Parts: sequence; C-alpha cells; structure tokens
Amino acid sequence: MSEQPLLDVRGLTVKFGDSVAVDDLSFTLGAGEILAIVGESGSGKSVTAMSIMRLIELSTTGKIISGEINLRQPDGSVIDLCRTSESQLRRVRGNAISMIFQEPLTCLNPLYTVGNQIIEAITTHRPASAKAAHDRCLELMDMVRIPEAARRIRQYPHELSGGMRQRVMIAMALACEPRIIIADEPTTALDVTIQAQILSLILDLRDRIGAAVIFITHDMGVVAEVADRVLVMRRSKFVEEASVMDIFSNPQEAYTKDLLAAVPRLGSMSGKTKPERFVVSGAAL
Repeated sequence: MSEQPLLDVRGLTVKFGDSVAVDDLSFTLGAGEILAIVGESGSGKSVTAMSIMRLIELSTTGKIISGEINLRQPDGSVIDLCRTSESQLRRVRGNAISMIFQEPLTCLNPLYTVGNQIIEAITTHRPASAKAAHDRCLELMDMVRIPEAARRIRQYPHELSGGMRQRVMIAMALACEPRIIIADEPTTALDVTIQAQILSLILDLRDRIGAAVIFITHDMGVVAEVADRVLVMRRSKFVEEASVMDIFSNPQEAYTKDLLAAVPRLGSMSGKTKPERFVVSGAAL
C-alpha cells in the first residue's frame, strides 16, 4: 500500500429523512488493496458504496449530511467528492471509480445488445472511433472470460446466463481502467460454482490492471477468499477494522465473532434435526 491513501473517507454521515444510514464512518483505501466492508443487511454497506460514487442523491432520497470523501488524483492532488461539482463527478464515475452492482439484469438495458452497452461505457469517457471502441469491447469481453465474444457482443442481456451478465457488468466497469472498483455483493445471486469463478476473475483483474477494490458483502466466506483488509459495520456504525488475517484469527468485537460463527462449517449440523437461528450478541434473529 502506498503511503498516501488512494481514497480517504472521513466522518461520513448519510441520512434518509430522519434515519441515519451511515453514522460518522471513516476508513482509507490503498492503491491495489482489496477492502471488504461487511455486515448484515441494513448495516450501511451499500449506502457507503453509493455515497462514494455520489449516486445516493441521484437514485434515492438519501443525503450526505457531513464528512469528506477524498480521492487522490494521479498527479497527487486531492478532490473531495462530497463537495466537487456535478461535472467533475461525471468525469470520476466510470473513469476513476467504477461500480459492479449486485443484480446485472436490473442494470443492463434490455433494449440494447451487451456490446452496445459496453461500447457506450467506453465512449462516454474516452474519445474513440467506432472500430476502436468495437475492438476494445471485444478485448474487454475476452478479459472477463466471455467465450465467443464476437457472437456474444450481438446478444441482449436476457440471452445470457446470470454469470455471463455479471461478466458484462465487470467489463463495463473496466472499460476506462478505473483506479477503484466498487463491487456491491457481485456474487450473491449466483450459484457457488459461478461465484467462485467471478471471485477468481476479480482477483485476476486486480492484479492485471492494478485497481483497488472495495468489496461489499455479508458473506465472511467470500471475505476470506478476496480481502486484504476488513471493515465491519452494524446498524450504520463502524464496529472494527483489521487485516483479514487478524479479523479471522483474533476478532475483537462480539458482533464480528457472531458474523464469523455464522459461516457454515462442514459437519456443523451433525446431530441436529433443523436449522438454528443466528444469534447476534444474545438476540436470536
């Protein structure tokens, strides 16, 4: 990790009406690092991701109340995404920071081929001829291991499997070689075999293009596979933060221990006739 963080979030507070969705959250992200933000549903993970992209104000009634989201530019200068102009944000989104969403079928336009949508992601931020954009699209599809790219480029989202659609979303996120990729539960809707392939792909792409990754998940098994460092959230608040090794070997907070205890283990249901409730700090869920 570089001495100066690529992203430095300080005191981020987000509200929906009178409800606090993220409460005074601070963390950093280093170049090339994979940071997992974990917690149960409603903990504020996805709101944090949407706030970094400043999408929270565009797609919902959410509002950033206070804090800073400082992005370090390639020239060493820093911009605060909470206070920069909308025109600057449009240059950041998809260019410096890209996002992979949980359910690609709701994000891809059913009326356009996947090739057209990848090409649009390319030409929105980078000047390119039609041929250059087409060639780049094929390159990206090959990069994310979509077979028969020349044929797939002409297909519509409904003609692809869930795993293929997720690969298209990753290709779109990589279109302009961003320095930060935010992956919001990108494998939740996939079966375990495809999930493993997508996780392997994200790790490979991190190594290939050198991007830092913020991985949003509730699955501690996924965290063990991909993360360098882990930030735990609960009910909008910071719980604890440590390296992935320290989180798994020596968690400090009761809630983190509960999350780890919820990871299925081979033989854990031996002698039991039915599933048991997950207990969080004495309260059964």
